[in-house]
Amino acid sequence: MKKTFLFILSLSTIAPLFAQVCERDSSLLMNDSVFVSPRPYSDSYQVYALAPACIGEPYTQSVTIKVPPIFDFMGVMIPLTNASIATTGAIQGLPSGITYACDPPNCVFNANTLGCIVLYGTPNNPAQAPDTTDLVINASVSAGGLTIPVTFPGPIAPGNYYFVLAEAGACILNTRNYHSQIASVKNVPNPFSDATIISVTSEVTGQFNFEMFDLFGRRVRQQTLALAHGENQFTVEAGDLANGSYFYTISNANGSVTRKMVISR
Repeated sequence: MKKTFLFILSLSTIAPLFAQVCERDSSLLMNDSVFVSPRPYSDSYQVYALAPACIGEPYTQSVTIKVPPIFDFMGVMIPLTNASIATTGAIQGLPSGITYACDPPNCVFNANTLGCIVLYGTPNNPAQAPDTTDLVINASVSAGGLTIPVTFPGPIAPGNYYFVLAEAGACILNTRNYHSQIASVKNVPNPFSDATIISVTSEVTGQFNFEMFDLFGRRVRQQTLALAHGENQFTVEAGDLANGSYFYTISNANGSVTRKMVISR
């Protein structure tokens, strides 16, 4: 009995060390028209605000929900008690290996407060990448004695949450990939409006493949590069590509290096 008690006590002591930290965006308190941060992608806010995740790499992303004191239910303003989500299974579109936790832990966010949800984990299924899914948070609000289902994004926060899952290594910026024979890759400016210059330091002279993908995994650019040993530069023009985030890969038979670029006009 004593051993069991000590074991439980040790678990309760260690558990807080592994608690996920959810970081609230206090700027929501200054904006009466925005209720979720990061904001969803929409026609009026063309930003892919959620951080991309990569296979085999630890991931964390905080989402802040501002719970107002009044809820607009079919044109009738009624006092709001709280908003809540289930502690499991309330978020659709998460890849294998990613889950969520809330602050407060019961996932009940009282009116006139900032609730926080943290997405965390390590994506573990390479077959799911690269891909982009719509992330949907299923919630409910308690107002005027009623329990009303709502979704984020939705009428309260219109748009889409695009959750980007990339292949292993794509989220590690400015690090060396020893298998690809590329020492460094970067593009400047980033974000860019018309064109960006990609600088590549190669450890060998030879042919490399350049590919560029949108957030849906569709290849939008491809060309063959003749890289010399040492510093190399080439230009990528935005052309008719839409605003948003893209991944580009420089590869040869020995491996690849992937980076992110953003077009913002």
